[in-house]
This record gives sequence, structure tokens and C-alpha cells, in this order.
Amino acid sequence: MKPRYFLTGLGLVVTLVVGVILSYSDNKLHLIFCDVGQGDAILAVRGRTQILIDGGPSDKVLVCLSQHIPFWDRDLEMVVLTHPEYDHITGLVSVIDRYNVRQIVSNSLLTESGVFSNFRSGVIAREIPVYSPKIGDKIKIGNLEMEILFPLEKLGEEIVWEKAGEPAVLGLTSFTGDFNKTAIVFELKYDQFEALFTGDIGVEQEKEINGELESIEVLKVAHHGSKYSTSEEFLEKIKPSLAVISVGASNRYGHPTSEVLQRLSKLDLPAGRQVKILRTDIDGEVEIVSDGESWYTKSQ
Repeated sequence: MKPRYFLTGLGLVVTLVVGVILSYSDNKLHLIFCDVGQGDAILAVRGRTQILIDGGPSDKVLVCLSQHIPFWDRDLEMVVLTHPEYDHITGLVSVIDRYNVRQIVSNSLLTESGVFSNFRSGVIAREIPVYSPKIGDKIKIGNLEMEILFPLEKLGEEIVWEKAGEPAVLGLTSFTGDFNKTAIVFELKYDQFEALFTGDIGVEQEKEINGELESIEVLKVAHHGSKYSTSEEFLEKIKPSLAVISVGASNRYGHPTSEVLQRLSKLDLPAGRQVKILRTDIDGEVEIVSDGESWYTKSQ
């Protein structure tokens, strides 16, 4: 390689590294909706506190993490697995292999899927502590707080994360219901800024969510914009200023559906405002930055 090309490449690397350092030394919350296709993967960063919510349907989440976490930092303070469907859990298998995950928040329901088995084996091998939450729990990490709104009770047996071997030997059985209905729902708070994460819940679960959720700043639209989620009644209750839809381009499910997009566009906010809608299939990666009071969005 000729010297001038080497120096140019080195300059680009230095610029990228400095950019990452400056971005996350500002003590602001950076909420990044990674563009991972038809799935969810959201990274919350404030200072050196890093929380990953779901991992998407592939290893593409690693690209997102590498762009927003300095290469020398291999710690993730927390990983939240809302539910073990492949489009939320698959990327986490590689994440726990590449990063030192200090805590996992997840239900403890068994599934017979191979990707869950790989994830479970990795968690046990690395002795990562797992907490299964229920409504009313408040988890504080740094200056961030997670308030659990669903499920209504702890689901499953946490021994599933503590013992290796076949579930049958441990006296555990696989869950045969709809995992979407078990998804962890929580509100992430940073001072006055509030973002609501809804996993893949449906209208039935939305009705069971209580709490002071009026006029939140950001809604992670449930189930990638399925028409069976994000009801008019729910939207009237939470009145989000921004709705982000994590969804893959030209996906076979038709997400986001026209019904959900219409519900969002018809919602009236104070002062005659309308909900701003961003979606990863159109806008690419979406980043929200907040100082705890004001906030703004960035997209590729």
C-alpha cells in the first residue's frame, strides 16, 4: 500500500473512533434502533452504560454495536430479551459470544427451537445472571430506569438459566403457547424522557397494561406494525410523539400494515400535532438523542 493511501485510511479510522468517543461522552441518552431487517434490536447508550434490547434475526446486530460502541469496550451492562422468537433472539447468540454481558432480563419460558438452545447454553456457560421480571419491577442502571409493565407475573422457572442438560432431566417443560403474548413490556426513563418498548404484544396485552403512560416521547411500535397490535385505544392513552417501526423491507408479512399506519396518522396530539413515524425499512437506522428533557432524531 502506498504511504498516502495508508495515511488516508488511518485518518478515516481515527475520525470514526473520535466520533464515537465524542458522541457518547456527552452524557446524553442515545437510543439506536438498529436496521437489522425483519426484527428488533435497539441499543440504549448513556456514557458507559449500554443496554441492548433484543438482537434481531441475524448477526447484523454486531455491525450496529460496532458502530456505536468503541472497539475496546466489550461490556454490555444489560441485555433484554423481550421474548424468544427468532427475530428477537437470533443475534443475541453472537452478542453473548462477543461481549461480556453482565445481566440479562428475560422470561424463563422454554422453547424447543435450536436458536434458543444455543442462547441458553451460552448463558449457562458464561454464568450470566438472568432476572425474570413482572409488572411493577423497577430496574435502575446508571441514570436510566426500566419500569416493567408486562407480564403480570414472573413467567417460567429461572432454574432453566442455571442448570445445563436436557430440560426433561430438570423437570421442565416447553411452553407451547404464543410467545408474542408473553413479551416483556417496559418504559425506559431518563429524567423527563420516556420511551415505551412493547415487544410483539397484541391488543389483548395492551389492555392489561396500566400505569402513568400519558404523552410518552417514543413508542417502539409492537410486532413490526402488525394490525393486531397498536390499537386506537392504546394510542389514545399513551399519545406518543414519535413512533418507530423496526421492520424489514418487502417482508412477507406486509408489515407495517396500512391499518396501523392509519391509526398513527389519525392520532391527534396536543397543539394539533401529529405523530412522527420513522421505520427502519425506509429510514434505515434511527437514532434518538435526549438530555433528559429535550430530544431529537437522527436517521441515515
